[in-house]
Amino acid sequence: MFKIAIVIFRECLEIALLLSIILASTRHIINSRTYVITGALLGAVLASIFAFFVRSITIAYETYGDEIFDASVILLTTLIISWTVVWMQGYTQKIKKNLGHLSEKITTGSASKLILIAMVATTILREGTEILLFVYSVSTTETITANEYIIGLGIGSLSGVIVGVVLYLGLIKLAGKYIFRISTILLTIIAAGLAAEAAGLLTSAGIIEVYTDVLWDTSWFADNNSIGGKLLRITIGYDSKPNGMQIIFYCGSIALTLTMMKIRSILTRNQHA
Repeated sequence: MFKIAIVIFRECLEIALLLSIILASTRHIINSRTYVITGALLGAVLASIFAFFVRSITIAYETYGDEIFDASVILLTTLIISWTVVWMQGYTQKIKKNLGHLSEKITTGSASKLILIAMVATTILREGTEILLFVYSVSTTETITANEYIIGLGIGSLSGVIVGVVLYLGLIKLAGKYIFRISTILLTIIAAGLAAEAAGLLTSAGIIEVYTDVLWDTSWFADNNSIGGKLLRITIGYDSKPNGMQIIFYCGSIALTLTMMKIRSILTRNQHA
């Protein structure tokens, strides 16, 4: 029961962190909560579907199935988050122009709405699939009653929701007018951490065979499996023993996001020139 609760809380913590940033930074958009809820429901449905088929994927690609699936979803989420950061750059300008009319909700294009839904959906897809597969693996190796499953799911989910609410209220209260700048930094780092995680999966599975040597070991400071290590992994993509490819993916993700932001800024400036 407690094993289920801990794992679900860990996965919900990742969801809560990203959703709290999204909700805080898009609260002035008309029906933004609807888009987030739509994305969450879509992600949950997709997670259920993929959980049923992931074993077939594993068999098809022998031992690489799980890694290929996880890395693909992670990289997709990385790209969507990076593009969201670029979109928020233009959205922030709209906010600044409407500071004198904060009661007015700001509208956004249909493409941006789809991006918002997609980002939430891919986040829920990844974490939801991991939760379902973990619960399934536990059910095949341990004898746990239905009540224990329900209690474990309840404790983990409730704890994750509470943390999410606290994070959201903290961002709203403390960040204030700096919420967009803070959100941009956080989302950029989160995307970079996800990219590095995908690189770790691909190198550990042998799919990528270059720059696989461990560069340093900071497990003395925070082990990957410790609470501190997991919190650092969620927020900044921490890995106590990263390899060269992970660092390349991490820095490459940040460079890609900054480049897209620069291009967006130049194009916007030229349009208003």
